[in-house]
Amino acid sequence: MSSLRFGLPLILLGTLTLGVGSLPTIVATPAVAQSNPASEFDRYMQRGYQLTAKRDYQSALINFRRALSLRPGDRYALNAISNVEAYIARDRFAAQSGNRLTFVPTGRGMPGQRIAGATRFGECTQGKLAKIVALMPEDNLGVTAAANPSLFFYVPQSTAKLAELMILSEGGDLLATQEVPVSGTAGIVSVTIDPTKAALQPGQKYQWIFSLTCKPNEPDANPFVTGWIERAELDSNLAAVITTAPAAERLPLLAANQLWNDTLATLAALQRQNPNDPAMKQQWQDLLNTAGIDPQVVNMPLLQ
Repeated sequence: MSSLRFGLPLILLGTLTLGVGSLPTIVATPAVAQSNPASEFDRYMQRGYQLTAKRDYQSALINFRRALSLRPGDRYALNAISNVEAYIARDRFAAQSGNRLTFVPTGRGMPGQRIAGATRFGECTQGKLAKIVALMPEDNLGVTAAANPSLFFYVPQSTAKLAELMILSEGGDLLATQEVPVSGTAGIVSVTIDPTKAALQPGQKYQWIFSLTCKPNEPDANPFVTGWIERAELDSNLAAVITTAPAAERLPLLAANQLWNDTLATLAALQRQNPNDPAMKQQWQDLLNTAGIDPQVVNMPLLQ
């Protein structure tokens, strides 16, 4: 890992802004040819997802189980049931609350480092929170439905003017390198994978490495965090409900289906649109707290 991490050529493939855009278009798996049983199956599945978005989890389970009875063994129905049951079991208060969000880990952890370690150049960063922190689950794996998702990082106060994001295939091949301007102010930034440079493929895992460019000529000395992201293969019924649901209603549906990056991106966008809404801030804090993020980092401002 150490030889791969920063021994790679620093090829500039694109430049990102730090804002959070709207959730990218979701491409679902092809729908099954329509017939009466299929139509009933789709109706129950979509109704289950709609009820999940409205936080009516018990009624959602009833519909998913009806769908499963029409197609025994269907992986999407089984996944929907498993996700909602896990969401309820993880935090019953969250499942019953009108506002709270919780996170259920995938259970498929990957090696990574979501808090930057010590470097030989500590003078680059300052303040009590002087280390980069990736806003990721403890198992170092985020899941997205988007081809070009956003990744979120706490960046400390520093003298650096740039950060760098590298995207690698599961096999370790470099796919993209992007420079990210940083202001030197401590806060949470989002970095969206440039669609002109790379697009995540359904069912594939990718490694990312995010570093602060303290010493441009000594990349091995720069502080960094690393983790993984996987693009999910979505049920066409789930994709249909996600793309049509209002953003605020989309949140519990994204969270219950373990779409970590998309939940964060939607929450960040809603906070920027409604900066004085305490409910949005509370949901952001709840979600990050249940993922084990340092509370001090959770309360840092979202930077533009």
